[in-house]
Amino acid sequence: MTPDKRFASSVIRKAPSLRSAFGRFVVAALTIFSLLNLAAAPNKVLELDGNASYVELPPNIFNNLTQATVEVWAKWDSFRAYSRIFEFGAGWQSVALFNHAKLSDLRYNVYPRNARTNIALMYTIRAANALRTNEWFHFAAVSGPGGMKLYVNGTLIGEHTNAASFSDIQITQTNLFGRGLARNPDDKDFAGQMDEIRVWDHRRSEAQIRENMRKRLAGTEPGLVALWNFEDGKANDRSWHRYRGKLIGNARIVAADSETDVQLTADEVRVLTQTAAPVSAPIAVALPPETSRNAAAWWIAGALILIALLLGALLLMLRRSGVGKDKLLPSATSHALLAGEAHPPANQELKERALAQLTEFAKESLVQGLYSQRKALLETQMKAQQELAELEARLATAQLPERLGAYEKRIAELEKELETRSGEVRELTNATLLLLRQKLEQEKQTEGKGRRFN
Repeated sequence: MTPDKRFASSVIRKAPSLRSAFGRFVVAALTIFSLLNLAAAPNKVLELDGNASYVELPPNIFNNLTQATVEVWAKWDSFRAYSRIFEFGAGWQSVALFNHAKLSDLRYNVYPRNARTNIALMYTIRAANALRTNEWFHFAAVSGPGGMKLYVNGTLIGEHTNAASFSDIQITQTNLFGRGLARNPDDKDFAGQMDEIRVWDHRRSEAQIRENMRKRLAGTEPGLVALWNFEDGKANDRSWHRYRGKLIGNARIVAADSETDVQLTADEVRVLTQTAAPVSAPIAVALPPETSRNAAAWWIAGALILIALLLGALLLMLRRSGVGKDKLLPSATSHALLAGEAHPPANQELKERALAQLTEFAKESLVQGLYSQRKALLETQMKAQQELAELEARLATAQLPERLGAYEKRIAELEKELETRSGEVRELTNATLLLLRQKLEQEKQTEGKGRRFN
C-alpha cells in the first residue's frame, strides 16, 4: 500500500465525518441507479393523423414468403372508413388489416389475385365490434398452408380455409403502414398509433404469439423477416435485412400514451367468415410491450452499486484487521484528530483527497468493465465469422443445392447443440447460427433468381 493510500485509510478509520462521505457515495450510486431507471427512454410509437400520413416501405420485400405471420400493436383514435393498419401488395390484390367501413369491425384480407371483378377471390375474416378507440390491441394475421388465422391479444377470433400468402400475389408489391393501396374514394388513412410491427417467415402458433407479444424483440430471432419498433426515432427495420421505411406527410415517431388495461369479453366478438372459429376465452386488451431498457445504462448502474458494496466490505476488513489505526499517522497528528484540534481546512483537505481516490477507483472499474464487455462481444463475432468463412471455403466448389444442404445441416447441428450449451459458448453458438441463417437466406434468394431467369 502506498503512503497516500495508507493516509487515506487512516483518515477513513479515524474521521466519522469522512466515513459519512462514503455513505454519500453509496447514496449517490443508488440515486444514479434510480435516475437511470426513471430516465430510460420512453417507448416510442408511430403516430399517424389520418390525413395523408403513412409509412412507405421498400417494394417486393415479402414476395418470397409462402407462409407468414404479421404482428402489430395498434390503437385507433377514430374509426375512419376502411383505414388500414397495413397493406402489402396492390389495390384489390394484397394482404391487409383494417377496420371495416366506419365501424369497429376488424377485417383481415388475403387477395392472391385481382378480386375487383371476381368476389370469389375475396378471402376475408371479419370480426364484428372487436375494436374500441383509444385502446391498444395486439393483432397477429397468419397466412399460408393451413389457412388464414386472425388473433386479437393472443386469442384466435377467426379463420378461413384460403391457403394463399405473399408469394401467391404475382404482382409488384407495394408495402404501406397506415394507408390502403386501392385508393378508393371512400378509403381513409389510419388515424392513431402503431408499434412493434413484425413479419415472420412462418405460421406462429397461438402459444408463440401469447408468449412474445408483450416482449421487445432484438431483430435477430429465428424466422423474423422484419421488425419495426421505432425506438431509433425512424421507420427503420431492426432485423438483419435493415429495410428502411419513409415517413410520409405528418407521420412521426412519438412517446406512447399510457393506457389502462380493459377487458373485451368473448360474447362481444362475432366472427363473420366462411369457416368461423369459436372464441374460447376473453380477450385481454393490454398495453404494447414495455419499453426496452438501455442495457448499458443498467450495467453501469449495477456496477456502481457493486463497487459501493465492495468498498463497504473493504472498510469492514480494514476495521477488523486494525489497519488505519493511530500507528499509521504520526502520534501528534493522531492525538490532534481525536481531540478535534486539527484545523478545519486540513480536515476538509483529507476528506476531499480520500473521496477523490474513491471516485477515481469507481471510474476506472467502470471503464475496465465496459472495455471487457465490448472485447468479449467482438471476439464472439470474430469467431462466428471465422467458422462461417471456413464452411464457405469448403463449399466453394460445390453446386448450389449442395451448399444449401450443407448450410441447413450445420444449422440443425448448432440448434441441437444450443440446448446443452451455456455462457460464452452459448453466445458464440447463437452468433454463428445468425450468420449461417443469413447466408442460407442469401443462397436461397440466389437460387430463386436463377430459376426466374431460366
